[in-house]
Amino acid sequence: MSHPLPKPSEPYKTWATFLKAVWMHGMSVQNMDKTIAASHVSDAAKSILEVFTRRNEAKTVRPSSFLACARQTYYSVQGEDAGNMPDNIGSTFAVGHLLHELSYAAVKSGIPSGFAVETEKNVALPEWWPDDKAKFNQRGHVDMFITVPDRAAHEAYLSPDAPDRMLIDFKTMGSFSYRKHGKTVWGEDPDAFGYLAQLAVYADTLGLVSDDPNKEGVGAIVAGINRDSLTQPLFPRYIDSKTLNDELARVKLAVQMAVDGNDPGEEFLTRHGSDAYFHCGRAGKPGYCAFKAVCKSNPTRDGD
Repeated sequence: MSHPLPKPSEPYKTWATFLKAVWMHGMSVQNMDKTIAASHVSDAAKSILEVFTRRNEAKTVRPSSFLACARQTYYSVQGEDAGNMPDNIGSTFAVGHLLHELSYAAVKSGIPSGFAVETEKNVALPEWWPDDKAKFNQRGHVDMFITVPDRAAHEAYLSPDAPDRMLIDFKTMGSFSYRKHGKTVWGEDPDAFGYLAQLAVYADTLGLVSDDPNKEGVGAIVAGINRDSLTQPLFPRYIDSKTLNDELARVKLAVQMAVDGNDPGEEFLTRHGSDAYFHCGRAGKPGYCAFKAVCKSNPTRDGD
């Protein structure tokens, strides 16, 4: 039996504060719905087994991979091999799957009546997305999409100017990344893991961004889970529509250049300078770039 979040004395001012409260409430052993939890634990078990029994490196461009850096998009489309993940990476993914599914169960258990929660929602990709099935995934899924069909529920729990729907992407993070997540300036700081690019594409296909200056978009949330300290609260960061729309324009350009066969050069380094070394593998750092070997063998800037 669910025990939803009690009605506040005043509505939550933002979706981020509301989501944090719902998650914290639902994660309590006093409030977690046993049936909901059982379903999501079962889903987690299937995903955990899979990460230990088959390799799952991305071979095609998808919203969650190869978009943060335009050269990664280019090399993937050109058929270059991305580096393999370590064989012992399974435990990291397993913890991520478990914490995602428990978060789904917590939100579904704690969400008030009048809110509708969809998890692992399958979506078609936007019309501008290439239809080359060999190089681009043709469908995707979003972690969570919450809508508020009941206006009375919206008025009770959310500020009147809060939108009636919200896209949420959960990310499991170590303690360092969790703290850094709270300081990230979205749209300016390096984002080699592609959180912003992924959200921008999904927000576009769900109609949550707007390039019309007279029409405000909805935006989306990146919700950080501290896997090193599981008593820490959920850390939702709201990303506004303009930031998502700016990123969307960059992604569209990167995809078009890749399809046209135009090498964009090391634009991630150009955008972020030495701050990108941690991600790109410069200055003695190993980096996370899946194509760092071919990038290194084909430099495009003197001195790099």
